[in-house]
Amino acid sequence: MRIVFLCSGSGGNLRFVAQAIRMGWIDEAQICAVLSDRECDANAFARAQGLPTEVLDFSAAGQLAMVDRLRAFGPDVIVTTVHRILVPELVQAFCGKLVNLHYSLLPAFAATIGDRPVRQALDYGAKFIGITVHFVDEGVDSGRPIVQAVTAAPQEPELEAVMNVLFRSGCVGLLHAIASLSPAFRPRRDRARTSVMLAGQVVHFNPAVMTHPSLEQDQGWAFLK
Repeated sequence: MRIVFLCSGSGGNLRFVAQAIRMGWIDEAQICAVLSDRECDANAFARAQGLPTEVLDFSAAGQLAMVDRLRAFGPDVIVTTVHRILVPELVQAFCGKLVNLHYSLLPAFAATIGDRPVRQALDYGAKFIGITVHFVDEGVDSGRPIVQAVTAAPQEPELEAVMNVLFRSGCVGLLHAIASLSPAFRPRRDRARTSVMLAGQVVHFNPAVMTHPSLEQDQGWAFLK
Protein backbone atom coordinates (compact mmCIF):
# COMPACT_ATOMS: atom_id res chain seq x y z
CA MET A 1 0.00 0.00 0.00
CA ARG A 2 1.46 3.32 -1.13
CA ILE A 3 0.66 6.30 1.11
CA VAL A 4 1.11 10.00 0.33
CA PHE A 5 0.78 12.64 3.06
CA LEU A 6 -0.32 16.21 2.34
CA CYS A 7 0.87 18.29 5.31
CA SER A 8 0.93 21.77 6.79
CA GLY A 9 2.41 21.39 10.25
CA SER A 10 4.24 19.23 12.77
CA GLY A 11 3.56 15.94 11.04
CA GLY A 12 2.46 14.10 14.19
CA ASN A 13 0.13 11.75 12.31
CA LEU A 14 2.82 11.22 9.67
CA ARG A 15 5.35 10.24 12.32
CA PHE A 16 2.87 7.89 13.97
CA VAL A 17 2.06 6.08 10.72
CA ALA A 18 5.77 5.85 9.85
CA GLN A 19 6.46 4.28 13.26
CA ALA A 20 3.52 1.89 12.86
CA ILE A 21 4.95 0.72 9.53
CA ARG A 22 8.39 0.20 11.12
CA MET A 23 6.83 -1.79 13.96
CA GLY A 24 4.83 -3.98 11.62
CA TRP A 25 1.46 -2.79 12.92
CA ILE A 26 0.28 -2.39 9.31
CA ASP A 27 1.24 -4.89 6.63
CA GLU A 28 2.92 -4.15 3.31
CA ALA A 29 2.67 -0.37 3.49
CA GLN A 30 5.06 2.43 2.67
CA ILE A 31 4.98 6.22 2.74
CA CYS A 32 6.04 7.21 -0.75
CA ALA A 33 5.91 11.04 -0.48
CA VAL A 34 5.26 13.94 1.87
CA LEU A 35 3.94 17.05 0.11
CA SER A 36 3.28 20.31 1.95
CA ASP A 37 1.96 23.80 1.32
CA ARG A 38 4.82 25.35 3.34
CA GLU A 39 8.13 24.35 4.84
CA CYS A 40 7.24 22.65 8.14
CA ASP A 41 8.29 19.97 10.59
CA ALA A 42 6.67 17.33 8.41
CA ASN A 43 9.19 18.11 5.64
CA ALA A 44 12.08 17.92 8.10
CA PHE A 45 10.89 14.54 9.32
CA ALA A 46 10.50 13.27 5.76
CA ARG A 47 14.04 14.33 4.85
CA ALA A 48 15.43 12.67 7.98
CA GLN A 49 13.67 9.45 6.96
CA GLY A 50 14.83 9.64 3.34
CA LEU A 51 11.28 10.17 2.07
CA PRO A 52 10.56 12.26 -1.04
CA THR A 53 9.23 15.62 0.09
CA GLU A 54 8.29 18.84 -1.69
CA VAL A 55 6.69 22.19 -0.93
CA LEU A 56 3.99 22.77 -3.55
CA ASP A 57 1.57 25.49 -4.58
CA PHE A 58 -1.84 24.65 -3.07
CA SER A 59 -3.71 27.46 -4.79
CA ALA A 60 -6.55 26.32 -7.04
CA ALA A 61 -4.30 26.47 -10.10
CA GLY A 62 -1.49 24.78 -8.21
CA GLN A 63 -3.73 21.91 -7.16
CA LEU A 64 -4.79 21.33 -10.76
CA ALA A 65 -1.13 21.02 -11.70
CA MET A 66 -0.60 18.73 -8.70
CA VAL A 67 -2.89 16.00 -10.03
CA ASP A 68 -0.29 14.58 -12.39
CA ARG A 69 2.40 14.92 -9.72
CA LEU A 70 0.31 12.84 -7.33
CA ARG A 71 -0.48 10.25 -9.97
CA ALA A 72 3.23 9.75 -10.52
CA PHE A 73 3.53 8.41 -6.97
CA GLY A 74 0.81 5.81 -7.61
CA PRO A 75 -0.89 6.36 -4.23
CA ASP A 76 -3.42 3.95 -2.76
CA VAL A 77 -4.19 6.43 0.04
CA ILE A 78 -3.65 10.19 0.29
CA VAL A 79 -3.84 11.53 3.85
CA THR A 80 -4.96 15.17 3.71
CA THR A 81 -3.55 16.73 6.87
CA VAL A 82 -2.97 19.92 4.90
CA HIS A 83 -4.81 23.08 5.99
CA ARG A 84 -6.34 23.68 2.59
CA ILE A 85 -9.66 22.94 0.89
CA LEU A 86 -9.00 20.66 -2.06
CA VAL A 87 -10.40 21.66 -5.43
CA PRO A 88 -13.12 19.45 -6.97
CA GLU A 89 -10.88 18.35 -9.84
CA LEU A 90 -8.28 16.91 -7.45
CA VAL A 91 -10.96 15.24 -5.32
CA GLN A 92 -12.53 13.66 -8.40
CA ALA A 93 -9.16 12.43 -9.65
CA PHE A 94 -8.52 10.52 -6.40
CA CYS A 95 -12.05 9.67 -5.32
CA GLY A 96 -12.03 6.98 -2.64
CA LYS A 97 -8.33 7.49 -1.86
CA LEU A 98 -8.40 10.83 -0.02
CA VAL A 99 -8.66 10.48 3.76
CA ASN A 100 -8.91 13.26 6.35
CA LEU A 101 -8.79 13.35 10.16
CA HIS A 102 -11.07 15.82 11.96
CA TYR A 103 -11.16 16.43 15.70
CA SER A 104 -14.91 16.21 16.18
CA LEU A 105 -17.76 13.78 15.73
CA LEU A 106 -18.77 14.97 12.29
CA PRO A 107 -21.02 16.51 11.17
CA ALA A 108 -20.74 18.43 14.46
CA PHE A 109 -18.26 21.33 14.45
CA ALA A 110 -17.27 20.89 10.81
CA ALA A 111 -15.34 23.35 8.61
CA THR A 112 -12.65 24.10 11.21
CA ILE A 113 -9.08 22.89 11.59
CA GLY A 114 -6.64 21.91 14.32
CA ASP A 115 -7.98 22.19 17.86
CA ARG A 116 -10.73 24.68 16.93
CA PRO A 117 -13.53 22.06 16.74
CA VAL A 118 -12.44 20.80 20.17
CA ARG A 119 -12.56 24.31 21.61
CA GLN A 120 -16.01 24.79 20.08
CA ALA A 121 -17.29 21.51 21.51
CA LEU A 122 -15.99 22.32 24.98
CA ASP A 123 -17.36 25.88 24.86
CA TYR A 124 -20.73 24.49 23.75
CA GLY A 125 -20.77 22.13 26.71
CA ALA A 126 -20.73 18.92 24.67
CA LYS A 127 -20.82 15.87 26.93
CA PHE A 128 -18.90 13.73 24.46
CA ILE A 129 -16.01 14.65 22.20
CA GLY A 130 -14.15 12.63 19.60
CA ILE A 131 -12.58 12.27 16.19
CA THR A 132 -13.69 11.30 12.71
CA VAL A 133 -11.54 9.80 9.98
CA HIS A 134 -13.47 10.27 6.76
CA PHE A 135 -13.24 10.21 3.00
CA VAL A 136 -12.76 13.59 1.37
CA ASP A 137 -15.50 14.62 -1.04
CA GLU A 138 -16.26 17.92 -2.75
CA GLY A 139 -17.84 19.39 0.36
CA VAL A 140 -16.08 20.57 3.53
CA ASP A 141 -15.80 17.79 6.13
CA SER A 142 -18.82 16.14 4.51
CA GLY A 143 -17.34 12.84 3.32
CA ARG A 144 -18.47 9.44 4.59
CA PRO A 145 -16.92 8.44 7.95
CA ILE A 146 -14.51 5.50 7.99
CA VAL A 147 -13.74 5.44 11.72
CA GLN A 148 -15.11 7.47 14.61
CA ALA A 149 -14.00 7.55 18.24
CA VAL A 150 -15.78 9.05 21.22
CA THR A 151 -14.85 9.80 24.83
CA ALA A 152 -16.51 11.65 27.67
CA ALA A 153 -15.71 15.35 27.91
CA PRO A 154 -14.05 16.10 31.26
CA GLN A 155 -16.02 18.28 33.66
CA GLU A 156 -13.10 20.69 34.04
CA PRO A 157 -11.34 20.38 30.70
CA GLU A 158 -7.76 21.44 30.08
CA LEU A 159 -7.30 21.80 26.35
CA GLU A 160 -3.79 20.34 26.27
CA ALA A 161 -4.88 17.18 28.11
CA VAL A 162 -8.01 16.83 25.97
CA MET A 163 -6.00 17.24 22.76
CA ASN A 164 -3.54 14.61 23.95
CA VAL A 165 -6.37 12.08 24.21
CA LEU A 166 -7.85 13.10 20.86
CA PHE A 167 -4.50 13.18 19.07
CA ARG A 168 -3.80 9.60 20.14
CA SER A 169 -7.35 8.61 19.21
CA GLY A 170 -6.89 10.19 15.80
CA CYS A 171 -3.62 8.35 15.21
CA VAL A 172 -5.19 4.99 16.04
CA GLY A 173 -8.27 5.74 13.93
CA LEU A 174 -6.21 6.97 10.99
CA LEU A 175 -4.00 3.88 11.02
CA HIS A 176 -7.05 1.62 10.99
CA ALA A 177 -8.63 3.64 8.17
CA ILE A 178 -5.47 3.35 6.06
CA ALA A 179 -5.22 -0.38 6.67
CA SER A 180 -8.91 -0.91 5.89
CA LEU A 181 -8.47 0.57 2.41
CA SER A 182 -6.07 -2.19 1.41
CA PRO A 183 -7.70 -4.92 -0.71
CA ALA A 184 -5.79 -7.43 1.42
CA PHE A 185 -7.19 -6.08 4.71
CA ARG A 186 -8.70 -8.79 6.86
CA PRO A 187 -9.57 -7.62 10.39
CA ARG A 188 -8.69 -10.13 13.08
CA ARG A 189 -11.60 -10.28 15.46
CA ASP A 190 -9.40 -11.63 18.24
CA ARG A 191 -7.30 -8.44 18.13
CA ALA A 192 -9.98 -5.86 17.31
CA ARG A 193 -10.84 -3.45 20.11
CA THR A 194 -13.88 -1.21 20.51
CA SER A 195 -12.54 0.38 23.71
CA VAL A 196 -8.95 1.54 24.21
CA MET A 197 -7.30 3.35 27.12
CA LEU A 198 -5.47 6.38 25.69
CA ALA A 199 -3.73 9.00 27.85
CA GLY A 200 -5.58 7.63 30.85
CA GLN A 201 -9.05 7.90 29.33
CA VAL A 202 -11.32 5.27 27.81
CA VAL A 203 -11.97 5.90 24.13
CA HIS A 204 -14.64 3.98 22.20
CA PHE A 205 -14.12 3.22 18.50
CA ASN A 206 -16.53 2.25 15.76
CA PRO A 207 -15.68 0.09 13.95
CA ALA A 208 -13.35 -1.85 16.23
CA VAL A 209 -9.71 -0.98 15.59
CA MET A 210 -6.49 -2.95 15.59
CA THR A 211 -4.10 -1.43 18.10
CA HIS A 212 -0.99 -2.36 20.06
CA PRO A 213 -0.88 -2.73 23.88
CA SER A 214 2.08 -0.34 24.13
CA LEU A 215 -0.14 2.53 22.96
CA GLU A 216 -2.14 2.34 26.19
CA GLN A 217 0.97 3.48 28.08
CA ASP A 218 2.61 6.92 27.86
CA GLN A 219 5.98 5.37 27.01
CA GLY A 220 4.42 3.86 23.91
CA TRP A 221 4.21 7.39 22.49
CA ALA A 222 7.72 8.49 23.45
CA PHE A 223 8.92 8.23 19.85
CA LEU A 224 6.87 11.32 18.99
CA LYS A 225 8.82 13.56 21.39
